[in-house]
Amino acid sequence: MDKLLKNAFKMQIQSKEGFEFEEFIDELFLLKYGVDNYTPIRRNKDKGNDGTILPEQKILACYAPRKYSKTDFETKVLGATNKEGDFEKYQKNWKDKFPNWEMYVNHEVSPEQFTLIQSLDGDTSIKGIDQILSIVDELVSSKKRKLAAYLGIENFFIQDYIQEIINDLLNASSEEDKALHFDRKSLVPPQKKIELNFEQEDWDGMNSEMVLVMAEFNTITNILSGYNDDEINTLKRRVINDYNKLSGNFKDRLYNLTDQYTTAYGNIKDDEYVKCVKSILLYMFEQCLIGRKTENEL
Repeated sequence: MDKLLKNAFKMQIQSKEGFEFEEFIDELFLLKYGVDNYTPIRRNKDKGNDGTILPEQKILACYAPRKYSKTDFETKVLGATNKEGDFEKYQKNWKDKFPNWEMYVNHEVSPEQFTLIQSLDGDTSIKGIDQILSIVDELVSSKKRKLAAYLGIENFFIQDYIQEIINDLLNASSEEDKALHFDRKSLVPPQKKIELNFEQEDWDGMNSEMVLVMAEFNTITNILSGYNDDEINTLKRRVINDYNKLSGNFKDRLYNLTDQYTTAYGNIKDDEYVKCVKSILLYMFEQCLIGRKTENEL
């Protein structure tokens, strides 16, 4: 994950409190382990079980207060007068069958939290926001995107995809040539370029596709603004050279190059990744760097 996406995940996870945090942990581990290996538990009267990882024989506990308090945390774990703590309930109801116990918190783990959990009897551990983000990062792209959608940050995920694709293209390129400039002042309307580069039966479909991907053009422009001129020139030259190596009409080359980049750097079954690759290529198309040019562009 790039920094922007990681921070988006972090802010959303830290904002989850109480049952909302438990629901997020359920969503995360259902994606990680699947329905056969992770069992969510009802929120009330859970007998000290906030979720069960079956293959690891592990019971989870969650703690996500609005504001952290050492005393409140100790009560949550150990209990107090006339109140059972989560660990006591776990020992009474679950430990015989599930010998491992792990607590998840929505903040950074403090030294006193770590010390308390480590002092408990048995195989116990605690994980905070940094460890949770690491688990998120280990998910395959399709599952990571589902989690991003669940948290309402899917747009950040698309930005991360586009950034990743651009970096992959740059890292794989050794081409150098004259500078090629993006010129947004003299662009030809996409309709004219589509009619010049596609067969008539494809015009309507391609117009619709351009409308969809053009929503990402501002994102691509903003991301490219973070690269220097040499890097941007290398990226453009890479795409132009790869495009020119292919045979066929523009439509064939566009789809073949999309498949080529998706297979090399991503997952051909990930529709969102495919869309992002095509968005970058059609961005180049709109910039008149690939495809046949109109008379005004020659």
